[in-house]
Amino acid sequence: MTPVDATTLPRGLPGAIARMAERASNHTDLRDLPYHEAASGLFLADLHADTLLWGIEPLAPRSGGHLDGPRLAASGVGLQVFAAPTWTPLPFRREDSRLVVNARGFDQSHALFPTEIFSRGRRHGLKRRRALRIARRFHDMIEASQDRHAPFRALPILEAADFDRLRPRAGPARPEIGVMLALEGLHWQRASAPREKVEAAVDELYAAGYRMMAPTHRFSNGLGGSNEDSDGRVGLSAAGRRFVKTCLKRRIALDLAHASPAVIREACGIALTRDEGPRPVIVSHCGVKAVNPISRNLSVGDIRAVAATGGMIGIGFWRGAMGWSDTQSFAEKMGRIVETFRAALAILSAEDFEEEMIGRFGRYDPHEHLGFGSDFDGAVTTAFDVTGVSHVVAALAAADDGAGEPLFPPEKLALIAGENARRVLQSALN
Repeated sequence: MTPVDATTLPRGLPGAIARMAERASNHTDLRDLPYHEAASGLFLADLHADTLLWGIEPLAPRSGGHLDGPRLAASGVGLQVFAAPTWTPLPFRREDSRLVVNARGFDQSHALFPTEIFSRGRRHGLKRRRALRIARRFHDMIEASQDRHAPFRALPILEAADFDRLRPRAGPARPEIGVMLALEGLHWQRASAPREKVEAAVDELYAAGYRMMAPTHRFSNGLGGSNEDSDGRVGLSAAGRRFVKTCLKRRIALDLAHASPAVIREACGIALTRDEGPRPVIVSHCGVKAVNPISRNLSVGDIRAVAATGGMIGIGFWRGAMGWSDTQSFAEKMGRIVETFRAALAILSAEDFEEEMIGRFGRYDPHEHLGFGSDFDGAVTTAFDVTGVSHVVAALAAADDGAGEPLFPPEKLALIAGENARRVLQSALN
């Protein structure tokens, strides 16, 4: 793979700043892994990558980061969700020595939107404009991908019927890859915002192409609490409840990544008790506290609350969620990912929860609530780039249940690899 050509990136000072910030933030141990045949014939989906945040040309090859056009084309991934963070404060240490993130921290995203220095308006207005700018990047990527020389052809996912166009990748032909746009936090909404204002904000984002939305990101905002700065106790505000109900009503996938346990419980309760019937929610990228007990990872109650709606969680591939050290080998890091899937499956397979789910839906399969949520290009360190997704499939295929039987039989592996994401997202948009 050749280094990125500077002519394909934004020119001038903004482009230079974006390149430096991206290279300093997104690290990986291995890149350009060969496609693993264990994933052959499977539909692969990834629920979360922040590539569009950095202002780089997403289809052009580049020497750093986790995802670009040629690598995504070679990965076998058939559905990639691109996320849009608009406010990323620096963490700081509290009096009790705990590292937290909240709105008082310096917004690192300023480095990626340097022209905002000359913009007028309050900071909350800047976040809204950032969301719309990233949406334009998404549509520009789709348009550029239609060129026959582009590494893949992007199929925008804007309604439920679009998922029917997605197929497992096969053969040497230029691939067609489904792409979907997600937002991490409506930070410009106040806790007291009336229903009309919340609905107008959601409708504006929907018109811009967003089909997955999260109320919060790494810090609490006017809609609700985050799992990194609220100790899990801050739930949804009045505006947050309006936001959740609006997303569910407008056929937008509700993402509870970064949400506090209180927000997860309340939002899942709303999704489960709708007059029109339950609608699934998603945690697009996460780890499991049973493997790595940090605030960002999900507890037993969090995982079961999401599954109870018919929803799913996307297990991440980054160091923070998995809790591995830099000195561990690639095989050990891959083993940590498998361990996280094993722990999540055990939580979902408990007899009492299985009985509850059968009573609610008439049937239950714990494998139907798991998927991939890499967090590629999310200012994180990973063991591999997007070309390693098929290797995760291979690692899961090789895992056993302790009695010599596959932990993830082929038909269950197909669900986790991508069919769950397709089904749950299609149901959320239906």
